[in-house]
Amino acid sequence: MKDFANQVSSAASTLLHSGYAVIRTGPLLKMVLDDVFDGADAFFARGLAEKTRYARPEILEGYRGYGAEFSGSVDRPDLNETFSLVLRNMIRPEVADWARTNPLRRALAAAAPIYAELADAILDDLRRHFAPEGDRIASAKFSYLQLNYYRPGREERELLQDAHEDGHLLTFVTSRQPGLEFEVDGRFEPARLAPDEILVMPGGILSLMTGGAMAPLVHRVRKAPDLPRRASLMFFVNADVMAPPRPWRPMADGSCPDIRQATIESSQMFGLASIGALAE
Repeated sequence: MKDFANQVSSAASTLLHSGYAVIRTGPLLKMVLDDVFDGADAFFARGLAEKTRYARPEILEGYRGYGAEFSGSVDRPDLNETFSLVLRNMIRPEVADWARTNPLRRALAAAAPIYAELADAILDDLRRHFAPEGDRIASAKFSYLQLNYYRPGREERELLQDAHEDGHLLTFVTSRQPGLEFEVDGRFEPARLAPDEILVMPGGILSLMTGGAMAPLVHRVRKAPDLPRRASLMFFVNADVMAPPRPWRPMADGSCPDIRQATIESSQMFGLASIGALAE
């Protein structure tokens, strides 16, 4: 966290004024991310039977096969495989043991607390802006890392992932390959992230927390046909559904959304198990 502590206030301010922010990782997180992407190449090169040994989709953990999620319509699945690590699941013995035989799982476990600390710091800066006495948000339980793995050269569709907004508080996303685009003033622009940069995007739950003041960032993934593979790492930041925060501001009509229910439903929008299953 010390590597980029000075960027937290700048990131929160940029989110407020621009609708997104880009932060530099610093040497510690960059080293961890190098391990994540190396581990991803090795893991997704394994056979299907080997990959499915690390699959617990009912708790959003581990491997999910090609096309298991969708971003817009169920008949247009995301053209990728994925691997996830949920912070709350790290204490489950049956998945904690995966780290011994799966370098990708081990690298994600090293990255998770760094991301959680960064997310909490940015959210706390946003809270001070909207409601200094409002509820603080701790992201360390129900948030998760997800590695999306694409093979663009094999695909016919121009969009590997359709335009959508994420149903979370924030999404941190980084990739070493092109393809990510986000919408600004009605037009999609390429993200053009450097290897040591992370894009921070507001999600639908943050919009509910701020009375609609912060809009979700719409984004998509376009095919770069010359790429044999593309790996992208996201940190999806969620509130604690066992102790959900109250919105920092009411909506324009005076209503206060149910953050717990909205969080529980957020993963189901994309064809995944409910985040509520993690509380069981």
